[in-house]
Amino acid sequence: MREFSCATSRAFLQTHGAQLDYCPNNSHYFHTLKSQRRLQLLSEVNLSLVCSLKKFLPDELAVFPELADFDIYAGDGHWHRAASHDPIIDQKTFATGHFYALDLRLGILSLLTMAKGKKEHDMHALKRLTKETLRQGAAVGRKVIYVWDKASIDFRFYYELKNTSGIHFISLEKENMALDVLGLKAWDKNDPINHGILKDELVGSSNGVMLRRVTCQAPDTGQIRVFLTTEMTLPPGLIAHLYHRRWRIEKVFDCLKNKLNEKKSWATSETAKSAQAEFLCLTHNLIHRMEHLLATQEAVVNQPDIKRHQDRLADQKTTTQKAGRLWASTWATLLKPVQYSVKLVRWLRSSILSRLLCPAAMPRLRAHYATL
Repeated sequence: MREFSCATSRAFLQTHGAQLDYCPNNSHYFHTLKSQRRLQLLSEVNLSLVCSLKKFLPDELAVFPELADFDIYAGDGHWHRAASHDPIIDQKTFATGHFYALDLRLGILSLLTMAKGKKEHDMHALKRLTKETLRQGAAVGRKVIYVWDKASIDFRFYYELKNTSGIHFISLEKENMALDVLGLKAWDKNDPINHGILKDELVGSSNGVMLRRVTCQAPDTGQIRVFLTTEMTLPPGLIAHLYHRRWRIEKVFDCLKNKLNEKKSWATSETAKSAQAEFLCLTHNLIHRMEHLLATQEAVVNQPDIKRHQDRLADQKTTTQKAGRLWASTWATLLKPVQYSVKLVRWLRSSILSRLLCPAAMPRLRAHYATL
């Protein structure tokens, strides 16, 4: 977590080197970033942390028994500026991109792959990944859902993953997409989980793949959204809800960019860029763990942020009722903010730089939450 004033790695070393027991020089710092061995070690550390977090963090989707047999991820690409010495191609440098998966049950962030070329398309990157990578260690017989934006749509790819690996996708329908209605699915209109659902259809594409199309109306704004998926068994309201939760990965990227100030590549090599992405996952997951630990073991909670979030939900519910629409029960499960606060990040940064242990640092955070 670099200080906001440290726009480059050299600035970071110069600013904080004196506070370290051992500070590498510039050449050693950049040399180690190119080490495949260190990247492998970092990846293994991340994997070990993820395994421990799965036993530690609460499952936010456990309230839906229909999802018991699914691992569920939001997937997307995230881009930041080129490194200072990246090569110039066609008279300019190109942003560095990585594709990530956010576990929508536990909030854990994982790196899927680094983008190739000038700006690799989501679908191209997904097709490069092995089925084992996409399943992310899911047990045999367990199904996996990826919630991705409409950049990921490829019906034949969806079909193959569903039938060979038990991997499903949920995405938005693209504009002007010509799909034929093949049938209608029966669904319980009286179940509060399905409030706001307008249609649940089976549709076909020109390449012979059958999909499910769910049409939903946002309760407060009345906006119509249309989702496509290969998953055929879940209630349509739950399909819409899972796509709504995809917004969480966008909030994670916002935290990485604006709260942790990670806007630029650290170095030019692909190994260094991948190491940076692994460090971002590691940092996010550690902060997520710390926030949960503070709440459950120390009763340190950012109550003002939680109250603001719940007030917004109450306002949305009031707007929905005034418009004569029904409020889906899924919205009642969104009880807290979807990202950690800048207060927590500032406290962590300050405590690390001051080398404060938790017992000494805790009163500061309590005061921040209470007064700032």
